Amino acid sequence: MKFIHKSGPPHAYSAWCKKVAGTQKADYRELSKQMKGEVLLGLLAEQGWICAYTMKRLEEDNSHIEHIKPQTRCRQDKPGSDLCYENLVACFPEEGMGRKYRYGAQEKLGWWENDGKNFISPLHSNCETRFHFDMSGNITWVNNCSAAESTVKLLRLDHPALTEDRGRVIAEFLFGENRNDPLSKAKALAAIKLVCQRNANGRFYEFCIAIRDALVEQVYQMQKLAKARRFARRKKNERKNKRA
Repeated sequence: MKFIHKSGPPHAYSAWCKKVAGTQKADYRELSKQMKGEVLLGLLAEQGWICAYTMKRLEEDNSHIEHIKPQTRCRQDKPGSDLCYENLVACFPEEGMGRKYRYGAQEKLGWWENDGKNFISPLHSNCETRFHFDMSGNITWVNNCSAAESTVKLLRLDHPALTEDRGRVIAEFLFGENRNDPLSKAKALAAIKLVCQRNANGRFYEFCIAIRDALVEQVYQMQKLAKARRFARRKKNERKNKRA
């Protein structure tokens, strides 16, 4: 999960919310299709064009506006609060989607228990440290964190299809498109520092946090192998010296 730094709503949306504040129009269901499109674009840019829950690549035509705290619960607790931009993120897949992707926003649906205390939100500044990904794309939660565990299970972030997608992207990044061009140790070390940064178009790399974890593991394995080879060479030289 990639931390999302909220940068503020689009001007048109902010102006509309101020205009309808305190009226019956202050309801997310009153948003026009055009206004939703502007909000979605703002969220996509804010998130670097990756899904708030899964880190899948997003475009306008494969994403929707997600309420972290479900909009129905927002309206029950405080009318008009379903418009709060701080509660909105962009997620995969598109609005009106069928029940094809049983992970992420589709799996979460209208869940909201204990005021979300057992849910790791992408708006939490430490969310990136609560999960770990291996080189095959598998996800685990760190330090037996119960909230992270419940989040993985709630969003099905361990779904086989999603895990396979992460594993494919990781393998291509580490070993090349045809799996025959592995990164050197120097390039892997450099990539660890850069892979979670935006590119020139303001986009994050798909599954960037998972790739970073895999890069760290790859460098560790390279160092371990290099150490084993040095040890083997030293032993070989020692045997030669004894024979001499």
